[in-house]
Amino acid sequence: MLSFFITMTASPSSARILTLPRIAILALILVAIFFFRDTFLPSESPYRSHSTSPAHLHTQPDQASHYESESTTQDKSSSSSSTTPSVHHATNTSASDEPESCLSVPGADNVLIMLKTGATELYQKLPTHFMTTFTCVPHFMIFSDLAQNFADIPIHDAIAPISSHFRDHHEDFELYRKLQQYQREGQNLHALSGSGGWNLDKWKFLPMLHQAFESAPAHIEWFLLMEADTSISWTNLLQWLRTMDPTKPYYLGAQNVIGSTTFAHGGSGVVISRRAADLLETKRRSLGKAHYDSIWEETTSTSCCGDEIVARAFLDVDVPLTPAWPLIQGETVSSIDWKPDHWCTVALTWHHVTPIEIDSLFQFETSWIANHGWETPYLYRDVFEHFIDRHISVNRTAWKNLSKDHRFVRPDLLALPSQMREEPPTKPFEQLRPYEQAAVESQDACAEACRRHKKCVQWMFAPEGRCYLGDVIRFGGSDEQQQREGIGGGQEGHWVSGWMQERVQRFKSGFEGCEVRWHG
Repeated sequence: MLSFFITMTASPSSARILTLPRIAILALILVAIFFFRDTFLPSESPYRSHSTSPAHLHTQPDQASHYESESTTQDKSSSSSSTTPSVHHATNTSASDEPESCLSVPGADNVLIMLKTGATELYQKLPTHFMTTFTCVPHFMIFSDLAQNFADIPIHDAIAPISSHFRDHHEDFELYRKLQQYQREGQNLHALSGSGGWNLDKWKFLPMLHQAFESAPAHIEWFLLMEADTSISWTNLLQWLRTMDPTKPYYLGAQNVIGSTTFAHGGSGVVISRRAADLLETKRRSLGKAHYDSIWEETTSTSCCGDEIVARAFLDVDVPLTPAWPLIQGETVSSIDWKPDHWCTVALTWHHVTPIEIDSLFQFETSWIANHGWETPYLYRDVFEHFIDRHISVNRTAWKNLSKDHRFVRPDLLALPSQMREEPPTKPFEQLRPYEQAAVESQDACAEACRRHKKCVQWMFAPEGRCYLGDVIRFGGSDEQQQREGIGGGQEGHWVSGWMQERVQRFKSGFEGCEVRWHG
């Protein structure tokens, strides 16, 4: 560049003669360009300008207090089970500018989230989590049925630690073996959706817990297991955990029962204290990891559900389930029944939520925190008022509000194929009162039947001759997709739904000033 300027200025035809002062000025310009180049040359990807720039930190169990930042690459073969998985740690790059950053709120650094998913749904469900709640989660691990990377985030193979006796030969692992093949061949993994994922899923639970418990830094006090279609409230979770002692053995969740086992439903979310995790790992080490794992693999092979196996493993170390419903529960905002049990309870989890719903709940929580801070929990009541209240102030066409407590059906419909897709009537038609029989004739008559049932707060009517009444508030959803598929409502028109406004308002006013419920 300097020779170019000399050539241009030394031309006899030029009026500009090269002099020492001009050379000095040129040198100063070049020096200034060098030292101030960062002001106009970007030093990093714009995607890293976010305040939650992630860094992968591989922490060995016996080095939990010593962090060395490194870039990790997940081994994509089944031999990855011989190494300790890394925990994804997020660092707050602008902590000095944002003292209230969601990554640094009290208690956030003491929680490790384990998200369970599958390779066939990875790219449909994970992105929303990374753009919403997980921007506030300092420590998390993603477990699937295939080792891979999602951008720079490692996805751990929860199946790899299982013995080859089962992994290579058992029929439940047919999808796993197919996933390995598709990955080697570069095929579309999503094409394998629906081909055995449920059978494979139950095998992930215990191995992923062991991997997480062994990998977690020493300061982790709580573990939360969730699924890819689970939504959690980060602020409510942190506030709730502060009401309990992590040095006590806690295994918490929405209680479910299979046989004689009461267990925490996995999709609703499972919370485990450090003490409970330590008891489980101590038992595993005392028996020898290989022997312990072989025992539970045999048990899993004859069980239906992995979350039930987790409960049995904790019972084996004298840690029974502590019920946490309805704080932790498995419904969506649209399907939940808005009962007194929910109204003044802290809302922690939702299940079977779509990516859009996860984002909507995250935006609601972000707004709540902006207005109330990190020390005030929101309740199911607040979720209702934000998402539901205004939408049930009028009747809705092409809508099923999930009323089901009293079902009146025109007798001639009972023999139709469409009845096979509907719940049966609650009473034979001839045993109904006259106004209940009339309810199948029109939506006005259906609404009148609801009015005459003192506990009824909502109704839904299908023109073919169905009237369903509900004693609890539910929102439901559109029936247009069901109509296209020929499911429900018959062929004569869409369902119409309505709510009894005075009774809804009476229900709400009955809980004004109620005490916040923190426990199940």
